[in-house]
This record gives sequence, C-alpha cells and structure tokens, in this order.
Amino acid sequence: MQKDLRPEEMTHLGLNVYQFGHEACLSQHSYGPAVRQHYLLHYVVRGSGTLFTESGAWQVKAGEAFLIHPHDITTYTADKNHPWEYMWIELDGLIASRAFESCGLSRAMPVYRAQPQTDETTACQLLRQLIQLETHQVLRIAGQTFLLLDVLVNHAQNGCRPAVSENRHLDKAIGWMERNYQKRFDIVDVARYCRIDRSYLSRLFHQQFGYGPKHYLLLLRMSQAASLLQDKKLPVKVVACSVGYNDQMQFSRLFRKVYQQTPSEWRQREWAR
Repeated sequence: MQKDLRPEEMTHLGLNVYQFGHEACLSQHSYGPAVRQHYLLHYVVRGSGTLFTESGAWQVKAGEAFLIHPHDITTYTADKNHPWEYMWIELDGLIASRAFESCGLSRAMPVYRAQPQTDETTACQLLRQLIQLETHQVLRIAGQTFLLLDVLVNHAQNGCRPAVSENRHLDKAIGWMERNYQKRFDIVDVARYCRIDRSYLSRLFHQQFGYGPKHYLLLLRMSQAASLLQDKKLPVKVVACSVGYNDQMQFSRLFRKVYQQTPSEWRQREWAR
C-alpha cells in the first residue's frame, strides 16, 4: 500500500511530505541498491532486518527506525526468519532536517532508538494514524507529521550531538544561515557572527554532519530551491536569486551536483509524480 502526495500542496508549510505507506515483507525481501532524493524514515513494527549504506550495516528491530538520507546509496533487507513489517514516510524541508538532527540521526548513525522507559508505541500510533489519512487531507497530514517528529525528538536516545557549549555555537551558525541563505556571504561571515574561528566552526559541522559549513549552506539553499521549483509560475532565474545566486548557470550547476538533475528536469519529474 502506498499513497503519493502532490508536493506543491505542502510547500508553504515548510514541510514537504511525498509519500507514506506500510508493508509486511517476505523473508529476505530486499530493496536496493537505490538512491533517494528526500529523507525516507522506516519505522519497524515487527520482525527485523538490515540496512546497508556506504558507511556500514545496521541491524534494526521492532520498535526502532532507520533513516535514509538524500542521495545516499542504500539497500535494506528483511531478516530470513523474522522478516520485518514497517511503516514509512518520505519527506524533506528544513523542519524535517532539523528534527532528524535533534534525534541524533546522521549518515554515521542512521538508526533511531527511543530512550528506555518511554512509550515506544506513541510514534508507532502516530505513524499508523498518518498513513490512514487520504492524500487530500493536507493540513491533517502536515499536523500529524509535526506530531510524529516532535515525539521522535523528545524520545530519542541516539547520542551523537556535540557538547552543550559547542551546540550553542553550532545552533547559532545554523540559525544565521537559515535566516540569511538568500544573501551572498562567506563562511567567514558566519564564523565572525558566532565570534569563533572559521576552522573551529568547520570542526563543529564536521563532528555533527560529516561535512563542513559550506556544504551545509549548499544543501540548505538547494532544499529551499527544490521547494520553490514546485511552483511552476516561478522562472528558474527567480528561484536562483531567491536562494542567493545571481548567476543562473552557477545555480543550475550546483543544483545538479546535489540532485543529479537540472532544475528544469527536477521540476518536470516532480510534477509527473
């Protein structure tokens, strides 16, 4: 069972939900290798299986979830004796990205586990209620997704966040980028705003995400651009300027670097869904 949404209906909510669904897999059923354009979260209801990424392999069992990051090559396979049953949701947007970061989820640790003594059924129940909704119920889908992300963040036990003092600088830098991504600036400007050295800022980003602030800014801008491209009335040049690029050719080249498609190709694919 799968239900597909029209992404343009979610654009102005700061959250893009593309699909959700449920599947009870057969023994050793496998999907991949494949690459996703958006975040894809699987919540395991029963059984177990293995997620394979470029970073390693993870066993995932009932009550846990695994997150596939955009543009990663992944394969996931159901256990031979106890194949998993899972629900999933595909989404993106800054809110989703920040929520997953707050859960401690990363490419280096894509498995979500709840804290001990928390009610693991809450997230499961919210996701189950979500996939029962019809695709025209856009506001309810958005609200239910926000509730799901909130529960995941509050119950997460994954501990790959930096120390509190370092988080303060990292959060300040990310917040400044999110408010100013449409302007032209250098990473030195971000470090100066945070009153820290550029190399120290770079180290904080690498510890948290596995890449530097320059790449984070690129992904931030391209994520916003992808949302804007869902509006067919907006010329690509306007989208480029709206995310900080006066040169449309440069924007198209960078967009293709992230999404493996030109802005026009991406727009056509999304509207053909």
